[in-house]
Amino acid sequence: MPESRQERPYRLGLVAQFPIHYHLPLYRALAEDPDIDLQVLFMQRGWSSSGYDPEVDSVVEWGVDKFSGYPHRVFPNVSPRRDGTGFWKFVNPGLIGHVMAGPYDGIYIHGHNHFSHVACALAAKLGFKRLVLRTISNNLGTRAFRVRALRQLLYRPLYWLFDRFLYTGAAQHQYYRDFGVPERKLVHAPHIVDNAYFRDAAARLEGERAALKEKFGIPAGNNVLLTVAKIRPVKNPIMLVEAFAEAAPDGWTLLWAGSGEMEAEVRAAAKASGADVVFGGFLDQTRVPDAYAVADLFALSSWTETWGLVVNEALNFGLPSVVTDGVGCAPDLVEHKTGLVVPAGDTTAMADALRRLMTDDGLRATYAAGAQRLISGWGVDEYVAGLKRALGIVS
Repeated sequence: MPESRQERPYRLGLVAQFPIHYHLPLYRALAEDPDIDLQVLFMQRGWSSSGYDPEVDSVVEWGVDKFSGYPHRVFPNVSPRRDGTGFWKFVNPGLIGHVMAGPYDGIYIHGHNHFSHVACALAAKLGFKRLVLRTISNNLGTRAFRVRALRQLLYRPLYWLFDRFLYTGAAQHQYYRDFGVPERKLVHAPHIVDNAYFRDAAARLEGERAALKEKFGIPAGNNVLLTVAKIRPVKNPIMLVEAFAEAAPDGWTLLWAGSGEMEAEVRAAAKASGADVVFGGFLDQTRVPDAYAVADLFALSSWTETWGLVVNEALNFGLPSVVTDGVGCAPDLVEHKTGLVVPAGDTTAMADALRRLMTDDGLRATYAAGAQRLISGWGVDEYVAGLKRALGIVS
């Protein structure tokens, strides 16, 4: 274990848009770390004042207490677009001034897509504070040449401000290198879920598969392919339904946990295909373990996905996976380790991969055996260790 260089706790200001349930384990771990004196600085209490999520056209509650267990402040957002999207969504003058003048040794910023992100980065440098960036950006997917050129023009000078960058995995490491960030500034800090929570849930639900299948309306003797995804175009849901219909042997059900704008269309496609598809709807963090617990195989068919934290969750339940190469975590968590990777948008390749794993119990068992072992190294302790290296707290 590396030794701390600090004679007193490192005073850290962590700038984030609003509390996201995936980040809460980090905040709480940092709050308990004796090397760090933490203050989380939020731009808003939620994505919107009502909790409305435009991607699913509803108010979303994740079933977790978002504000307990760590010190925090919420700063007023004066933007007229605070319930919308775009660069001007977050404008927080009080936060920007606090970052510059506040009693911090370093500032750690989640994201760089809004005015307050950029302004806080400038304020931290003017306040002579060490500056660390964490984003989930990558260069997967396709962008027009003019978009790529504009991103280079804007992001390269912005990235000059930062002392260190945390990267989630191979795709994001390459992303930063493509923008000219030197290797010495890059520190790995894995993209994480609350492994302990999902491991505990897996153990607790181990003997409940029959009851859970009945709850979802899945035949008791069927195997289950699970996907956890909003039913939106970027998730390419029709492809997964078509690939499942083509590949699935008798006795398999596709369980879709999620909702979204394409749900009616996907339900119609599932009905037309004749495949056994069950729609479980949106499941918050208290209910989504039930879906993982009934599954034998996991799939994610997205055109592009910055990471795919649902894969982390699935691995905690020992599920082998089939994902597209547009999924950011594919080279780190899936390929040649816990499952198969197929080209994004290739229905035939997805069907072939699903068929291979559905019909080969031995291969499924091999990948399942490695799933929990691999994900145990992608937890909050590794994230905290990476952040402390980036801050210069430990070597």
